[in-house]
Amino acid sequence: MNRPQSYTIAVVLLVLFCLLSLLFELPNLARGAAPVEGAPPFVLVVINFTLAILGFVTAYGAWRMQKWGVVLAIVVAALGLLASLPAIIFASPSLRLLGGLGVVWSAAIIVLFLRPVPHPVSA
Repeated sequence: MNRPQSYTIAVVLLVLFCLLSLLFELPNLARGAAPVEGAPPFVLVVINFTLAILGFVTAYGAWRMQKWGVVLAIVVAALGLLASLPAIIFASPSLRLLGGLGVVWSAAIIVLFLRPVPHPVSA
């Protein structure tokens, strides 16, 4: 199987993004739906946690060069981008920085998956 380098980089970025998202969201998920000052809304916590779990499945599919994995990885990255936008608008300055990083990271994953795959030149 000849995997493009952009797919390899995108899968690694996706797995790292999912791991960081899980580490960030597990404490918020454990606190439950009780409103806490400075914490993200519980709906966003559940969405981010679900996207992180789904991201591991899509990373596996994309690593194996399955079309469903690549398409689903792009969808998961786009939803992750949309889930990071409220942090840029409504959060504290430190969380705005993390939200901006999430947007850039998700956009990089999408761009890497959408790059054209080079085809071998026949002689």
